[in-house]
Amino acid sequence: MHRAARTVLLLSAIHSRLPAASASAVHEVPFEIASNKAFVQVTVNGSAPQWFILDSGCAGGSVIARECADRLGIARGRATERHLGAGSGVSVGVSTAADAVLGLGEDTVGVASPRVFPLAHVARFEGRRVDGLVGEDFLLRHVVEIDYAHRRLRIRDPRGFTPPRGATVVPIALEHGLAVVGGAIALPGGGSIPCRFVIDTGVRATVILYRPFAIAHHLLDAPGDLASAVVGGGAGGETIGDVGRLAWLALGEARFERPTAVYSRDTVGVFASEDPDGIIGGELLRRCRVTFDYPHRRLMLERHRGPGAFEYDMSGLFLTAEGDRFDTVMVYGVTSGTPAAEAGVRPGDAILAIDGARAPDLTLERARAMLRTPGAHRLELERGNERREIRIEARPLV
Repeated sequence: MHRAARTVLLLSAIHSRLPAASASAVHEVPFEIASNKAFVQVTVNGSAPQWFILDSGCAGGSVIARECADRLGIARGRATERHLGAGSGVSVGVSTAADAVLGLGEDTVGVASPRVFPLAHVARFEGRRVDGLVGEDFLLRHVVEIDYAHRRLRIRDPRGFTPPRGATVVPIALEHGLAVVGGAIALPGGGSIPCRFVIDTGVRATVILYRPFAIAHHLLDAPGDLASAVVGGGAGGETIGDVGRLAWLALGEARFERPTAVYSRDTVGVFASEDPDGIIGGELLRRCRVTFDYPHRRLMLERHRGPGAFEYDMSGLFLTAEGDRFDTVMVYGVTSGTPAAEAGVRPGDAILAIDGARAPDLTLERARAMLRTPGAHRLELERGNERREIRIEARPLV
């Protein structure tokens, strides 16, 4: 039997054993934000709460991190090496556990033969522990509202649900478990290009345009763009791309002015795909209250007074967090021709302080935010056994 069919059968069986939900009932679940992603507390087979990312890009069912499975004593079969998600093509060992029950708020979701694979290499890009991913199976059975401004999930029964007044309703197609919407982009030089986007709450960026699309529309090596930068990291390893700025981006009737954009240079993984054209991530989504209604194939966007203009890192650094508590901010990448490169910062440097802020106050999230601000910044670095202070003059790079 196909994996998706088995998942639906298991969901139906578990759902039949749960108390009937009122069509008007709303269950609220708080979440925390890191790297523009919603981290929610989830129980696994009745365990203590674990931290999972609510990931609309996680097709094929929710995932339990291998590290979490080890900690909870979850048995699984033999692992096979596979390439997963976006990134440079790093392979990971993927195994399958016995059917699991995940608890989120007042709901219980059964996952047929959940995948188990390591996420510790992902956690360093997030700056915190990642115990798993809540994905397609959860979204298929609920209307899920992500209120980024108030850090609340609102989970509703799809029966009788109507879109909020004033919301922009965008039709979605579910393709291989992913929500795909129609939209468009406009380049600074003029002219618009229709696009098909995956809506992915598990991606940090504003929008990433896949390499074949970027090549077809001559987006790589454009004057004034940040070239060949490390722009993220996921299950498949690091991702590389050019960073520029669009005149506007539209999702249905919702239009966003002057968003930053990544033009992927990945030759393997998701961002090297021919179809669809790109992926919308949390930097854009968190400017809205976002409601996924998979049962009725629609997405709802409600703009709010959130972050202001779209900005990107102004230092030229790509940072990660290391250590058991993720309290050591590390330089993972330095883009040439940027303030950090000009000041002599190197990959592998540990950042002990920025403008006097140091661990534990200097989290990965705070360090990234500080370096999105133009002006002089004083960094205290550790390189091997040597400590040094440098000054960088951060400036808009796109």
